[in-house]
Amino acid sequence: MTDPSAPHPQRRALLCATGALLALGALPSQAQQRLKLATITTGFPPGGSSDVLARILAEHLRGKHADAVIVEAKAGAGGRLAVEHVKNSPGDGSSLLISPSGMMVLFPHIYRSLRYDPLVDITPITPLAKFPFFLAIGPMVPAEVRTLADFIAWCKANPKQASFGSPGAGTSAHFSGIMLGRRADMEYTHVAYRGMAPVVQDLLGGQIPSGVLTPVEALPILSTGKLRLIAATGTGRSRFAPEVPTYAELGYPDIVIEESFSLYGPASLSADSARQLAELTHQMLAQADTQARFAQMGLEVAPQQPAQFKASLKALHGRWGGIVKASGFTPQD
Repeated sequence: MTDPSAPHPQRRALLCATGALLALGALPSQAQQRLKLATITTGFPPGGSSDVLARILAEHLRGKHADAVIVEAKAGAGGRLAVEHVKNSPGDGSSLLISPSGMMVLFPHIYRSLRYDPLVDITPITPLAKFPFFLAIGPMVPAEVRTLADFIAWCKANPKQASFGSPGAGTSAHFSGIMLGRRADMEYTHVAYRGMAPVVQDLLGGQIPSGVLTPVEALPILSTGKLRLIAATGTGRSRFAPEVPTYAELGYPDIVIEESFSLYGPASLSADSARQLAELTHQMLAQADTQARFAQMGLEVAPQQPAQFKASLKALHGRWGGIVKASGFTPQD
């Protein structure tokens, strides 16, 4: 006689199959289920490069990582506020950060009271894009000055005029100028601005002779002939300006700086979640339309696995410590 409390044969088969799948990890656990909402935070005002990249990534993650993915700007303190926000966020994948690498590898050496330790409080997921800086000279410098050697000679002949603009004291752009002045044994005064736009404005207006620019600012103006790009900080020549030699080619092998925009999460983000987010992001970076959109900003895609990315950040953190110390820069509060 059949036990009335026993499950129906079809239901019993289904329960057995479900148990087997769960044992094999073939069915998602509650922790792996898609989120309702995720936020990508940036540390700079809307419209900038990090905001544009965050919106491209949000489009891709929507419906895959979370039902809704929004972008939120927490501008201020040179991007530090955004890092602090994500540091203190849940580790369920609902709070992500897109930030330049300087916040992680350079800022620990220039701010005494930094309220996060990037090697402890933040989980590296993957870089999205990388770019070099360009040394640009403008109309204040005579037209016959066309090369880095010409410009160094001009600076030494005009020490009171020899200066460069950067988007702020303590930025990697700032340190590239410090390094050039030290290696070329010349007086090279730094002029700090609040962002790249005013650097370009004063460079074009002849208020400063030179500036350290990103591709986003430099490349659109290059075709006008109003700026001359005379050196780049990359490991190799940029495909967007292949005529511009690197500092290494010109005899300054230690002036190699490549900034990146990367994806991070809080320290409590699990390794599995970091790998899944990296995989989703790499799928996006492999798409031709993504690469075309990045190229419009002079950016190269630069995917890395989380473990590889973490190791490279640690190495850069150490390198920047040496650069800052050698520069004589006084850490700020």
